[in-house]
Amino acid sequence: MPLPATLPPAAAIADPVPAQRTRAAPPGTTGGLTRLPSLTGLRWVAAFMVWGFHLGIVMPSSNATLAPFFRAVSMGGIGVSFFFVLSGFVLVWSYRPGDTTRAFLHRRFAKIYPNYAFALFCALIVLAVTGGVISTWSVLTNVLLINSWVFHAGFPNAVNPVAWTLCCEAFFYLTLPYVLPRLQRLTTERLYVWLAALPVGALLVNTVAREGLPPVAAPYFGFFPPTRYHEFLVGVIVGVLVVRGRWAGPGLWPSTALVVVLYIAHSWVDIGVVVPVVFAALIAAAAAADVTGERSPWRWKPLVQLGEASYAFYLMHFLVMTTAVHVLQQHGRHGYWFGHQPLLGGAGLFLGGTMVITLLISFAMYHWLECPMMRVLRAKAKTARS
Repeated sequence: MPLPATLPPAAAIADPVPAQRTRAAPPGTTGGLTRLPSLTGLRWVAAFMVWGFHLGIVMPSSNATLAPFFRAVSMGGIGVSFFFVLSGFVLVWSYRPGDTTRAFLHRRFAKIYPNYAFALFCALIVLAVTGGVISTWSVLTNVLLINSWVFHAGFPNAVNPVAWTLCCEAFFYLTLPYVLPRLQRLTTERLYVWLAALPVGALLVNTVAREGLPPVAAPYFGFFPPTRYHEFLVGVIVGVLVVRGRWAGPGLWPSTALVVVLYIAHSWVDIGVVVPVVFAALIAAAAAADVTGERSPWRWKPLVQLGEASYAFYLMHFLVMTTAVHVLQQHGRHGYWFGHQPLLGGAGLFLGGTMVITLLISFAMYHWLECPMMRVLRAKAKTARS
């Protein structure tokens, strides 16, 4: 069954093979770029927000100087929703007619799994050094990317806490061969109906499910892949509309402003049901800006370079934070590093230090693991086909 190839996955990375091109521009566009660097830049922004959100969990915000920063990133967890929406969009955008399910899944494996396996190995080392306890079954479900299907402590996020999102991605990829052809056959009007119905349907289903879940399972509901599927599906639908030339969303600057307004509003009231649609509007506008050559702040070169390594950054950032906290606690410095102090005190050094260390690891993973492994695995796939 024909299936799309893909640009970088939702975990915030860009395709490291410079020669690879995306699909032709949608109808009605002219000039522009063959790749979508603005989306790579946006991936870094989303990864940074998730990093800040997790930093607020790991490091108490009693430091008065850092309190505004922690308030600004307090809703940064919705960056994960951005990744899921983006994944659906780029899969459609980079569609290759005549592609096969096997070829598609092989490319996804080549892109996702080497970095994922390395991060999992690092997480196991951290657990061993810090005295963490983990079950064999938990490790096995992480290796197989099925850990977030288990509603029980010690599974969804027990080894590398961020790995559950890759479990969701694996589910998305496996279902795409059956979903995308059906969506492509729908009329434009029906696609817009689905786009409007998805947030409402997700709200109803999630509300009913949460009310019916036993207390022991409720904390893990948000990790369950089917409960995040509407976010991915929104990206797929908007991608189909954009490729058709029938997307009627706002331009780049209005959609960027809309995301900022939504983020601020989300700090006061739960409007999570509309978050995927607003993210999809920004993604579509950023892609259009790259295709038409419109000026885009998300195409800034340093931002794009950070975005290229942001998948590795996402996989490693929580491990770096928790390891640093463990080391400091072992040396009896918890109060100094996390208490009241100037920005350039211990808390500021912890923030900056963990960021720098994670970035160094991430760029090394991107250049020395992710890119080489993709070249090797893709070459083997081409040899097998010939």
